[in-house]
Amino acid sequence: MKFDTAINLRRVGLFLTLLGTAGYFTGRHVPFASPDIAFMVAMMMVALIAVLLFLTFPRLHSAGVNAASTETDSILLDTVLNNVTIGICVFDANLKLLKWNNNYADIMEISDDVLHTGMMYQEILALNYQKYRDIEENEGSFITSVTDEIKYSMNRKVDRYFKDGKIVEIFSSSCPEGGVVTTVKDVTAARLAEKVHRDNEERYRLMVDLSPDAIVAHKDGFIIYVNNAALKLFRVKNRHALIGQQIRSFFPFADSETLIPYFGCAKSIEATEKLPTRKSRVIFQDGAFTNVEIDVSPLFYGERRILQLIIRDISAQTQIEDFLKQAREEAEYAAKLKGTFLANMSHELRTPLNAVIGFSEVITSELFGDIGSRKYLEYANDIHASGLHLLELINDILDFSKIEAGEQTINEEIVAIDVLVNECIRLTRQRAVENNISIKVELDPFLPRIFADRRMLKQILINLLSNAIKFTPAGGRIVTSVQTDGRDGMRISVRDNGIGIREDDIEKAMTPFVQIDSEKNRKYHGTGLGLPLSKNLAEMHDGKLELMSEYGEGTVVSLCLPAFRIREQAA
Repeated sequence: MKFDTAINLRRVGLFLTLLGTAGYFTGRHVPFASPDIAFMVAMMMVALIAVLLFLTFPRLHSAGVNAASTETDSILLDTVLNNVTIGICVFDANLKLLKWNNNYADIMEISDDVLHTGMMYQEILALNYQKYRDIEENEGSFITSVTDEIKYSMNRKVDRYFKDGKIVEIFSSSCPEGGVVTTVKDVTAARLAEKVHRDNEERYRLMVDLSPDAIVAHKDGFIIYVNNAALKLFRVKNRHALIGQQIRSFFPFADSETLIPYFGCAKSIEATEKLPTRKSRVIFQDGAFTNVEIDVSPLFYGERRILQLIIRDISAQTQIEDFLKQAREEAEYAAKLKGTFLANMSHELRTPLNAVIGFSEVITSELFGDIGSRKYLEYANDIHASGLHLLELINDILDFSKIEAGEQTINEEIVAIDVLVNECIRLTRQRAVENNISIKVELDPFLPRIFADRRMLKQILINLLSNAIKFTPAGGRIVTSVQTDGRDGMRISVRDNGIGIREDDIEKAMTPFVQIDSEKNRKYHGTGLGLPLSKNLAEMHDGKLELMSEYGEGTVVSLCLPAFRIREQAA
């Protein structure tokens, strides 16, 4: 069977066009990041298939070819077409179907018995129209417009959306001597991924634009992006005033060395590296400034690595911090003045008070003879008792003021704790007896000694015992005990079955100058310094004061001293 040489050559040209288009699509969709690599893959495929054609179809240039060779060539052509990963169909100059592969029928969802050689391009468009969605034209207008585009344009690419959700990319290429090669590819996954990527980018862009913090991206120190908050922070009207500028020009020269990692090259920072937040100032054109803090993170902008700065305006926060710092310093200064004043008043207050107490003792003892009226003696006793009470209050206030002013010194020595406890009980027992309160002592006969300030420990114990007597009703009981533990140190506890303290009032009881019973007609008098003063004295010994109480049941107050203060066993 003979073939016209011109026809065969035209077919060869058509086939080469077909293969070139297939190569373009195959290379275009190779999953490489670089488009240059994809292009190289496409060209290599075209070259390979061209060589195959050259080796397979030299007989097409001769005057005739036998039927067996033609059949072999047709089989080879079918094999090539069906092994291309995309769908391909070929139309002649009259837009009649010449050839197609299996992938074309599968992708376009056309049954094998529908497609046939000689089928018109318009018929296939009509079949496909029924599957498409979002086509604004009617069927006739659609077929006419697509056919006209094919006739009068060399290349045409379009995405078609199927009613079942599939997305197909259709690329049509006209042959120089007539005819059309159409390739189709299912790009549903790729388009959905692109949409997700675009949506994510849009969300990120909105998030960045709406961020209250200024966000600045720079490449090697030159600004390439700013958000709306950055325009407000830098006091500029538009992005053009910032983009292209050096970021360091907006910050003090004195901070340049500290901010080098933030304003330099992105390659200097590892992707997982976390730089600390830095504080600096943004300098405006008029010389004014605002306090800011800066965070930095590397990210990719396309294929380039850049640095993203998050700049927060902390001027209001800084003003508040400065105000609080100034207020704290003023309060500390005022407290120091108060403490110094009260500490210096020791002599001025105690001297006349000692005179009142001394002269009242002379009168009550009738040292220089009898007093005419016993009433005067009663008055003298009241003056003496009141003077002693006032001296006790003044001593508490002065001791507390000395501690606050940092003037209280600790004079440490070896103290026999059993002797000290018994001494304190003797000093307070008379008051307990007058109130019909029993005091019991629980001491280990082999208690160790303690390295501490004897006077301060005595003051703490007397305060605890005095409070227990004051807040325990008649008939009550007070137990003083000492326990030691090699790891926890020594615990000296005063336990009573008095009125107790409500849980909400425990913190108040440890606050200086605060009375739990704060009414004017309160039953229990005092300065409210007993427990706070004892707490401060305990802390000066690196110890602590613990208070446990149950309202209506009683209270336990413990002085806890650290183990390093314990010395050898008492002999």
